[in-house]
Amino acid sequence: MTGPDPAWGQTSFFPPEPAPDPLLCWLWLAGTLGVGSSRNGSVLDAFGGAQEAWEQRGSEAFRRAAGAPAALRAVQPDNTPEHYRAFVRRCEARRIRILTYDDPDYPLALTRIPDMPLVLYCTGDPVWLNEPAAVGMVGSRKPTEYGLRAAEDIGCGLARAGAIVVSGLADGLDSAGHRAAVQEHCPTIGVLGVPIDKTYPATNRELRRQIEANGCVISEYPPESMAIGRVGFLQRNRLIAALSMALVVVEAQEKSGTMSTVAHAERYGKPVFAVPGSIYSPNSAGTNGLLREGRAKAVCKAEDLFSTLRLDAAPAQAGCAERHRAEGAGVHRGQGERRGGDRPAERAAHGSFAGHPDEAGADGPRDLSAGQEVYSALTAQTLNFEGQPLYIKGELLCQNS
Repeated sequence: MTGPDPAWGQTSFFPPEPAPDPLLCWLWLAGTLGVGSSRNGSVLDAFGGAQEAWEQRGSEAFRRAAGAPAALRAVQPDNTPEHYRAFVRRCEARRIRILTYDDPDYPLALTRIPDMPLVLYCTGDPVWLNEPAAVGMVGSRKPTEYGLRAAEDIGCGLARAGAIVVSGLADGLDSAGHRAAVQEHCPTIGVLGVPIDKTYPATNRELRRQIEANGCVISEYPPESMAIGRVGFLQRNRLIAALSMALVVVEAQEKSGTMSTVAHAERYGKPVFAVPGSIYSPNSAGTNGLLREGRAKAVCKAEDLFSTLRLDAAPAQAGCAERHRAEGAGVHRGQGERRGGDRPAERAAHGSFAGHPDEAGADGPRDLSAGQEVYSALTAQTLNFEGQPLYIKGELLCQNS
């Protein structure tokens, strides 16, 4: 007898190693590549999913797709999917939903960008992430009364007509857009630039609770991680643009983080609208410039966006939440269906944008792009790097405590 009988099936005295939990594999891959990595798309194109990437982590193919630094992290002994199991339990206890790239509630719109998050963290109801007629509303952190009134009027009109307002839960016009939807008892989506278990600014905690009661809040930064600093808001801006069918700039200075969101929207081919403002107001210099350069269309009332968002000019009689939850709403594919075949073969390159996204002005970091790899504090803790500072291109982002 020259070998084992194939009829016996097993050719070893030891049972095959069980495949890791898919959820844990996604957390491993997201942590290994880093938040906002521009390599996410190439890794998915090469392997199709996180479990396949885990199985090929030591291969040359993984190194080519993920890059040399991530490839080194991938094979460190303490960096395994299993190390995330306790973290998952803690998220469940805190009612933080983990949305992986192949989760049915993961927003389909984000699969179209090259640096899509492999994992999102969500509080509230994630069904709204796949609703139609999502519209981004952004603007200055220090708006004028004119800007606040415009955000309220346009936001309320859009919410009543069935739009989902998407913004960054920041001070100023971001909060005004969310409050307009909350005022109409309609869902809205807050996109954080900080870990999901933090609220920035802290004064928006009550607003966040109201959003979660009839909408959701998401972040690509895991709970228990250190705040990433200014780059977190740059990362957040690309998600606002990607989630939205159209972007509305209510009020913004010429050099502001709001303009980075505009640049993302333009890169993704999303239509941009701007509220005209006074020629004497610095807060309207950015929006007026967009209009003057032909980069945006003027919006003066909610109805100006209805055709772009495919909204009916006459709001339905049902309540706002019930109208959004009509049969088939939010369903883009069947439960458990994988996304491997959904993504385009060619992914557009992602550029870098200067300045703090929340009106920091021209003195913000100029070498931070939304597609850079950010090795999250959670991963650093998982790999036993406690106490080590986190750098990107030589700039200190955070110091773990």
